[in-house]
Amino acid sequence: MKRKTNFSPEQQLTHLDSRLVLSLQRLSDMLKAMQWEQARLLGVTPLQLQILLFTGYHSPAVNKAAYIAAELQVSRPTISDAVGSLVTKGLLEMHNDKRDRRSFSLALTETGIEMLEKAGAYMGQIEQLLNNKSDQEKNLLYQSVYSIIAGLITPDKGGVQRMCYNCAHYNGNKKRQHECLFLQKRLLSSELQLDCMYHSSLS
Repeated sequence: MKRKTNFSPEQQLTHLDSRLVLSLQRLSDMLKAMQWEQARLLGVTPLQLQILLFTGYHSPAVNKAAYIAAELQVSRPTISDAVGSLVTKGLLEMHNDKRDRRSFSLALTETGIEMLEKAGAYMGQIEQLLNNKSDQEKNLLYQSVYSIIAGLITPDKGGVQRMCYNCAHYNGNKKRQHECLFLQKRLLSSELQLDCMYHSSLS
């Protein structure tokens, strides 16, 4: 007899946690499929699409191959290959770091900026769905998703690092009391940031 797991339809009938795990998996699969299709339409790979979106909306300080590799949780050589292809396609260019000649930052070319406007279009359907939900429902959803993401991040893993919980400016109990010392204001749980431009590392 097969052991019941979160992926078992029998267990999903009676366990909410199992249905939640499945729903998150399905959502992830759907987002990946939408991203693949958008990348195909633009003539890039899904990874190249992610690099374009990241580079287009972040500062030179974090637009570096090593940083993006950690952000997207892929190897440095994989990022380097994808960046090289984007440079060849005329979508990215590399600028030498004046403070460290061994390092360089990435920037979109004019062609890359034009593509950026189309790059995130695959999220339009989700944006429309969210627009039709009440603020209360969106606040609760965001708090739940934020807590799951925060719970998955550990010091030995890459990925999202510019969250309130691992920021030097954060003061609170990670439950209902939150304060940003940089902005000098209390934050609602729905105002906690995943990708904050004012983030300061704890180390």
